[in-house]
Amino acid sequence: MAPELALGIAPGDERARALSHLADCPDCRRLVEELSTLADELLLVAPAQEPPAGFESRVLGGIRAPRERAGRRRRPLIAVAAAAAAAVATAAGIWLAVRDDLDVADRYKETLAVAHGQYLSAEPLSAPDGWRAGTAFGYQGEPSWVLMTVYQSRKLEPGRYEVQVTTEDGKRERLAPIEVGRDGGAGGSAIPGDFHEVSEVRMVGPGRWNVLRAGF
Repeated sequence: MAPELALGIAPGDERARALSHLADCPDCRRLVEELSTLADELLLVAPAQEPPAGFESRVLGGIRAPRERAGRRRRPLIAVAAAAAAAVATAAGIWLAVRDDLDVADRYKETLAVAHGQYLSAEPLSAPDGWRAGTAFGYQGEPSWVLMTVYQSRKLEPGRYEVQVTTEDGKRERLAPIEVGRDGGAGGSAIPGDFHEVSEVRMVGPGRWNVLRAGF
């Protein structure tokens, strides 16, 4: 039962008996620990796509020994089959875990394709004391643009905030201002040139400390 214990898929009653045995058996405990480490390492080789139909059957079929040798090698084959089953179960679990992320990535690429864009980036919009006041988004496309969202807060003085973008060569451009209230605010506009040349976005509001910055 070591592979099932390592993967956390052992039935409740059998798991309880096995754990009771592990409490007094350092050799079995060490084996379970080694298999648990192996399962963790398998996460690093997650497949980029779902395994093809019949993959599990072909793997198990490939390690099956001839019938006439089954008696002599029964115990080693059981261990190998259990390890293979554990690997297949882990790979299947990994696929289920990353499937939603792959779906999101596909929708992201489809959205960019419709808008003739290349990528969308986001960075924290921070106050001078390091407090996160919102989020700045940048879009590389035709045209490129920036969008700022400011959270609800009593730390920021409400009013008109000027928006500036600074490029990597030090050039600064002023964009359309954003009105920020106690409930926050949001706004954005197209930028001249490409977004990948932008190194910083700033919002400068009324008062000395009302400067928000996002570095790209």
